Amino acid sequence: MTSKSTFALLSVFFGSALLLAQEKALTTPSIPGIVAAGTKVERIWTTTTTSADGLIASPVGTLLLPQQGASIISKVDKDGKLTVFLQDTNGTGGLAIDSMGRYISVERTVPRIRVLLPEPRKVLLDSYEGKPLEGASDIVADSKGGVYVTEGRKTPPTSAVYYINSSGRATRVISDVDRANGIQLSPDGKTLYIGDTSGQFLLAYDVQPDGSVTRRRNFAKLADGQQRGADGLTVDAAGRLYVATGIGVQVFTAEGQHLGTIPSPRQVTTVAFAGPDKKTFYFIGRGTDGSGGDGPNARSLYKVAMLVQGFKGRAK
Repeated sequence: MTSKSTFALLSVFFGSALLLAQEKALTTPSIPGIVAAGTKVERIWTTTTTSADGLIASPVGTLLLPQQGASIISKVDKDGKLTVFLQDTNGTGGLAIDSMGRYISVERTVPRIRVLLPEPRKVLLDSYEGKPLEGASDIVADSKGGVYVTEGRKTPPTSAVYYINSSGRATRVISDVDRANGIQLSPDGKTLYIGDTSGQFLLAYDVQPDGSVTRRRNFAKLADGQQRGADGLTVDAAGRLYVATGIGVQVFTAEGQHLGTIPSPRQVTTVAFAGPDKKTFYFIGRGTDGSGGDGPNARSLYKVAMLVQGFKGRAK
């Protein structure tokens, strides 16, 4: 291990990861069938030295936590203890596990999409039509060995969604979203959801057999006064959609009806079900807790015991 990697790991595990500042106790409202009233929103980890994004469950249910600033992926046990799962990840901030068991990363230090496991590591996409990727964001795997990836470009400021099929061929399938960020598939794989960070609506598309998409539509409108800011997405076993927003995690039916919001003291960026039965819900909150606690660069990991089960047909 290099001295740089050693320093990063020491910073993560012996420094900021232990800084759990006092935070006002937070509990959930009742969302019938999803979470019971008064369930604790428990903070289990905080860092002020490295960013963290792209939560996902491993095949056995263990939560995986990409820490892009430290270029590592950690695994999180049921008690919130972190240990290193993968190193030298080139700033991975999004992760998918495809139907072939490959761990595919969205890398942000040098933007690219790459197979991290099994070895040897293989780049799937680092440019499109001669232009390098600039802002790779999120990823979800389908049941056919393909993945969908969101990207935000800086020059010019545009965004796109790419589909990389099982043979490695990349196609731009969406270019009509202002700022495509979080991405998710319905449990049956027939609907692709996009979190448009710039807009108030979550978007949905019909997935075609070749991985292309059609029939863009407004799927659901952010609630509780949120005008924009949708980020990470996940689904439960019944196809309900969970959306990271500035005030917490908004829950929608498969038809787009808002059911309620799991509160957060910080802006939520990424969400995932994990655990052996996928009945523990995790999310990361970014920045301060509203009273200035931990500072603007903090990332905090929370967990909530759920009544509902996450979709077990894929990692995310």
